[in-house]
Amino acid sequence: MKGKYPQGMTRTQWRRTPWRRKHCLVAVALNDRFGYWRSCADARCRRARNCQDYQCYWRRLQTLPFAEQMRVRDAAKPIAKLLWIGCTRGSEGRPLF
Repeated sequence: MKGKYPQGMTRTQWRRTPWRRKHCLVAVALNDRFGYWRSCADARCRRARNCQDYQCYWRRLQTLPFAEQMRVRDAAKPIAKLLWIGCTRGSEGRPLF
C-alpha cells in the first residue's frame, strides 16, 4: 500500500527524516506530480521517467511567468504542507515552496 508521504514513508519515518532531506523529497514529489520530467533538460530524468534532481522544480518554476508560478504554487500546497509536520530531531524549517 502506497503511503501518503513521499517514497511511501509512514508518519513515523517521515518525522524521523531530517528537514533538509524532507525538502528534497517534497521537491522530487512535486516534479513527479506535475510531470516535469517529460520536458526536463536532464536526460537522466527523461530516461527514468521521474525526476532525479530536486532542483529541477526550482529551475522550472523560475522560467514560468508570474501567474503560472502562482498557479503551480497553489497546486503544490497539499504536498508542501508535509514540511510542517514536526520533526522528532527538532530542526524545523521554513516553507520554501
